[in-house]
Amino acid sequence: MVSTFDVAATDHELPDVEERAWRDVSDVGMATARTEWAGAAREMLLVAAKKYMSLIQHKDIATGVQDLTGIRTKQPTRQWIGGVLAEVSAESLRRGEPMLSSLCVNPDESVFDGYAAIVGAATGTTPADPDVHASHERLAIYRHFEAAGLPAGGGTPMIPSKLGAARARARKAAIAERPIKKCPKCNMQTPANGICDTCD
Repeated sequence: MVSTFDVAATDHELPDVEERAWRDVSDVGMATARTEWAGAAREMLLVAAKKYMSLIQHKDIATGVQDLTGIRTKQPTRQWIGGVLAEVSAESLRRGEPMLSSLCVNPDESVFDGYAAIVGAATGTTPADPDVHASHERLAIYRHFEAAGLPAGGGTPMIPSKLGAARARARKAAIAERPIKKCPKCNMQTPANGICDTCD
């Protein structure tokens, strides 16, 4: 039997939405829908995998898999996209590939909700920082699929720019909120060692 994952059809044209005979998830069953959506999600993620630093937002995957398969749902994306991406991850591991699902992000470029749990279920270890884990996984993907634009040295793991900027702002705010230690004698700020340069 040919798996949906084995069908490479990234360049095929979709029929006009008005002409399409849509199927609802309630007609085909969630298990069938998830399998077909996972196959379509893999196709979309493979396109991203072949371009260095490319990412896909989960909302675009949610729309794309419904368009590619003709199976749609009115359920909120958050209720079903995790299961789809878990199947994509399982297929990546079955093929000996890095986890393609790491290319899927939220609008702020953080990993999608459930990424850490999927990694934990697949590998037995839940990453302490899912975004850092994903940055390493993405680099492995770009190398594995010989992505266009990959630096000659092979590239380095990188947090996406929008998320990196947000993290930098959060660190700066945390530093600004730290209490300032002052010398009890002269009321001057003391260095990190707590010893006043003026009084001691």
